[in-house]
Amino acid sequence: MFFNYTKSTLANGLNVIYVPNQSSNVVTSMLMFHVGSRDENTSLAGISHVLEHMHYKGTKKRSTSQEVAEFIESIGGEHNAFTSKEYTGYYVKVAAKHIEDSFDFLSDLIVNPLFRSEDLEQEKKVILQELSMYQDIPMEIVANKFENLVFGDNALGRDIIGRRESIESTTRDDLLGYRARYYHAGNAVLVIAGNFEISKIKDKVAKLFTLPSGKKVKRNPLFLDKPQMLGLTKKKIEQSQVCAGFLGASTLDEDRFALRLLTVILGDSMSSRMFVEIREKRNLAYAIKTSASFYLESGAIETQAGVAHANVYEVIEGILHEYEKIKSVEVNDSELQKAKEIITGKLLIAFEDSEQVANHFAFGELFSRENLTPSELLVKYNKVTTKDIHRVAKKYFIKENLSVAVLTPNDITKKVTSLIQGIYGK
Repeated sequence: MFFNYTKSTLANGLNVIYVPNQSSNVVTSMLMFHVGSRDENTSLAGISHVLEHMHYKGTKKRSTSQEVAEFIESIGGEHNAFTSKEYTGYYVKVAAKHIEDSFDFLSDLIVNPLFRSEDLEQEKKVILQELSMYQDIPMEIVANKFENLVFGDNALGRDIIGRRESIESTTRDDLLGYRARYYHAGNAVLVIAGNFEISKIKDKVAKLFTLPSGKKVKRNPLFLDKPQMLGLTKKKIEQSQVCAGFLGASTLDEDRFALRLLTVILGDSMSSRMFVEIREKRNLAYAIKTSASFYLESGAIETQAGVAHANVYEVIEGILHEYEKIKSVEVNDSELQKAKEIITGKLLIAFEDSEQVANHFAFGELFSRENLTPSELLVKYNKVTTKDIHRVAKKYFIKENLSVAVLTPNDITKKVTSLIQGIYGK
């Protein structure tokens, strides 16, 4: 898959990446900022997410949240936003004929928000309900607990949505100050992907996306604590949740390609090792999946499963056994080739979607400025060897990097601790 992209910089310093694709019928415009929950202090925990919500509560052109929603839907488009630990994005996806309307909508949303105090007070109630929703989802609870164990008691280990106390105390002045620091041209990238001609839209883009100028905000490094080995959360639930894994590689570490393939082999398909062993052979779980996350300082490899209360110990033992097995015995060529085919298929399918294309190029520009095309990305994966898989497994799957999070009604701390010590030593 080939993408011929073009990059330019507006007078205010905003980098714009154009990724035309005449075979598509839609266009996605995505504005991404280099800021997320990891940039917050404890008192402002969750403000990145609150700020994202508030951009949809009314603008100079569309004064209410209803007008904001109705405009883009009236032309059959989609719009949304997302806050992560390290970036925040806003996007609009429309039929190609509505591209200029989408620019008008997205620029108005970001350049002209009203941020009324009364809207903030109402929206905080909505966000607190969102927080309560996540706190009632067992899979979310154990995943967040795992990241807290792995990364420690800091902004990277904290939930993106923040804490109830900090959300409630957020003021309009807090929002305006935070926005002024991070929401400017030097700390953002605009990507336009889909069916368009660059020459016909460049002037419109420059006219509308009038963010204030500024330099990219330099992040203060986070000093991560040593991962905590075990975190047990007791809760009356129908099914226990387990999340076990290790501290991993950072966003810019070349090991990430081998680690991503390693997660596919371990547990990211229905023919993966974890799935076959724990679900198919031993019938211990319905859903089990291994994944990897990558951040600026570090990352994580994790396997998550929902299991019957009585099987928690056995599932943890099975997951750790598969980690040890892949560390001890080199994978064969056919297993690695299958993982490469799975990665290739997923990437090619994803890049049929202009939203995924925009997200890929925005992330690349903000974090590495590599702007790897899908073809170049696949070259990186195809260079990985069985020895690379073995090397990263031995490097990252060690006791010092291990964390196990469990959500269950029973106290199994001693039993799981004993299991871990039996495998890795005291």
